Amino acid sequence: MFYKYYPLTILILGALLGLYIYNLDSTTFEYTLPFSNLTYDMPVALWVVIIIYTFFFITIIFIFSDRMGKFLSNNAIKNDKKTFIQKVKNKIIERKDENLILKTSLFKEIGDIIDQFDISPKQDSTECQNAEIKKLLAMYSNLKSGEEIDVYKFNIPKTSSLFTLNVKNSISKNYKNGLPIIKNKNYIYELKKFAFIALIKNAPSKEIEKYKDQISYDREITLELLNIFIEGKISLSNQEISDMCKNAKFTKGDYLNFVKSTKGKLDPNAWIKIFEYLADNDENAENAYFYVLLELEMLDSAKERLRAQPAYEFLNIRAYLDLKAAGKSYPTDLFFK
Repeated sequence: MFYKYYPLTILILGALLGLYIYNLDSTTFEYTLPFSNLTYDMPVALWVVIIIYTFFFITIIFIFSDRMGKFLSNNAIKNDKKTFIQKVKNKIIERKDENLILKTSLFKEIGDIIDQFDISPKQDSTECQNAEIKKLLAMYSNLKSGEEIDVYKFNIPKTSSLFTLNVKNSISKNYKNGLPIIKNKNYIYELKKFAFIALIKNAPSKEIEKYKDQISYDREITLELLNIFIEGKISLSNQEISDMCKNAKFTKGDYLNFVKSTKGKLDPNAWIKIFEYLADNDENAENAYFYVLLELEMLDSAKERLRAQPAYEFLNIRAYLDLKAAGKSYPTDLFFK
């Protein structure tokens, strides 16, 4: 309350002091300004009041400057706090298109440190004093738990892994949510692949056939398609199977696993034709084709095909045939590891 009336009090006291001095001594005092011809002749009491008021106004200026400095400093800290919180939020949602500048030295230093790291919240961490960050933590926890959120509410960019995870959560709930993504060129391959695998695992054969030419196949998609082919859910031509396996860069081990997984599930004639075609088009499938021939006791065909191979290759096949010729029989799988 005192500070509220402080200026008025000084003004009144100065005026009263001037009147008091004037009553005691009403003489005048003449003063000439330095480096000029200006001369002022005023009562001594008035000179005293002027000096008091001058010091008073100088004091007011210093007080105002100090308070203004503190106000500007606090305001800068307040603004930097908002900017810093936004930086942290952007780190969480992986947004990089905002140019946020910190102005105070403390926040600048902390901001420079934060810029060197990627920030990922703990999945179960939802407690935070800052309300904005707390909402993001809850959102992050929900996403990691498989829930679908409104990405636009949190301003999550499409380039963010959180956006990708949200789309995956949507597809996991219903594979049909991913059907538009498979055909849309604007989505990254990771999402198109996720949507297509969900389609393979959940959709009827007709729907799979409708979309199977809408995406390029990698190893994982190829394995999933081969699995449902083995189950009889879809049909694939020998050329389609061969192209898929070669594009997925199947190794000898991959072909061997494939042939073993089809054992007893395909018609013998179809089994032979598929792996003969694969072997004719990819040398990595040769060993798998020999597996078919030996399993079906087509020893003459195996010997004939073996003659075209170098003597130092396919020693497992040669050993099997030698044992057969000696009248000994062993499970085929022992020779194919």
